[in-house]
Amino acid sequence: MKNCCHCLTKEQEPCAGKISIFRHLDRESLMKISNLAVHQEFKKGDILFSPERNPGLFLISEGKVKVYEISSSGKEQLLRVLDKGDFVGEEALFSSTETFTFGEALTDMKACFIRREEFLDLLMQYPSISLKLLEEFNRRIVHSGHQATSNTAETVLVRLVSYLLDLSNAQESDSAVLPMSMKELAAFLSTTPETLSRKVGYLEKEGVIKKKGRKITILNREKMCKMLP
Repeated sequence: MKNCCHCLTKEQEPCAGKISIFRHLDRESLMKISNLAVHQEFKKGDILFSPERNPGLFLISEGKVKVYEISSSGKEQLLRVLDKGDFVGEEALFSSTETFTFGEALTDMKACFIRREEFLDLLMQYPSISLKLLEEFNRRIVHSGHQATSNTAETVLVRLVSYLLDLSNAQESDSAVLPMSMKELAAFLSTTPETLSRKVGYLEKEGVIKKKGRKITILNREKMCKMLP
């Protein structure tokens, strides 16, 4: 491992500047964050964090991470797949309570890691960083709120398409097996089983997927991606 103050891009940008949540910060703030970060590398299948161990924030420099929960029945429920430029583990920064998510490397990957305690100390020392981060968190919360409260058919379709693409990426195949029943998936996507069934039927009619039991095969990834906003 090495300190990320030496982890600069070809344009001499601090590593934190490559991460979405920090892009609005000035260079001085980015350098302060990067001075705290430690470069880490993970192999495919490594667990970055779990409910028992969620020590801080990971800034993804290369590779992919899947975030998931384990249901009461013991099944893995995919929440999202994160890529280069994303961050994960933010729940640990501002909460002292136990989280319930796992983060697993889908590929060999590189990340810049910031310990929770060190990052909180930085925010105490430099309130301006806190204010800029709060603005970004607020934007994300508002965006998530709009998604959660919207009940339009288009939004359900977008959530379904996004989930199926993430699931395909996580299983590294155009043919992926749903880790839950259609009823459970409907609840996960905040819709009804009837609406979910109609949306799956629509995607089949459009020729972008084929469904057999819990197995979903993506037939036209490019057309599917165009359905996303």
